[in-house]
Formats: sequence, C-alpha cells, structure tokens
Amino acid sequence: MILPKSSINVRYVKNILVIDDDMNIRTALARELRFLNYHVIPAETGLVAINKIAKQEMDLIIVDMRMPVMGGVEFVKYAFENFPDIPIIVLSGTVTREVLAQLQPYQSSVIDVLAKPWDSDHLHEVIRVATMDLDEELNETSID
Repeated sequence: MILPKSSINVRYVKNILVIDDDMNIRTALARELRFLNYHVIPAETGLVAINKIAKQEMDLIIVDMRMPVMGGVEFVKYAFENFPDIPIIVLSGTVTREVLAQLQPYQSSVIDVLAKPWDSDHLHEVIRVATMDLDEELNETSID
C-alpha cells in the first residue's frame, strides 16, 4: 500500500560544514546546531574542509574569517567557484568595512557575516531561512 504524501514524515537533516581553527568555537557551534537537529561536519582548516566538501554534500557552510594555512576569504572564493549553490555564513572577530569589502565579490554565496561572539537567535534564523529552500524542494517532490 502506498501512503499519501502527507502521511509520510520524512525529516531531512541538513549538513552544515563548520570551519574554524579554534576547537572551542567548533565545539560550541556543533553543540548548538546539533541541538537544533542539524548534522555538523567540523573542519579545523580550509584545506580539511575542501576534502570534506568533496566527499559529502553540504547544505550550508559556516567559516571563520581568520585561519592559518587557508583563510576564510580563500575558502569562500574556493566554495564560490566550485559550489556556488551552497550558502555561506562567515564568522569574524570583528566585522569591519575591510572584511565586508573582501567578501563583496562573493556576495551571491555569502548570506551573512556575523561577529564573534555570535547572537544565537540571529544565527538560527539565518540558517533556517537559508535552508528553507531545501524543505520546499522536498515538499514538492512526490513519492510514487
């Protein structure tokens, strides 16, 4: 028997790639986002993140602006060029005009720039809005 679409309760868990060289920030974000039923994939550098994004589909990226080896801007540029449909949230110790200017070329991918410490309610809302399209896409898909 095929159940009507409305009676099937499918929970799509969104994959969020969290990139920060500070383990405390990665842990705090992971704890906060897992509590909201997101699947968090942590990465300590941009290079590690590139390997992870190549192996697993991501729905959203949260990246720190300042990191060794590959900084936030370099990673954003890579993601923008290779995965332009994945929304990106950038975290920065200070959100200055310089930071915003560096990210301006990638504004179609960067959906928000948040100062550390971030406002959790604002972060949750940005993520909810950014991933809303995924939910709408799934709701439109019929099960035959």
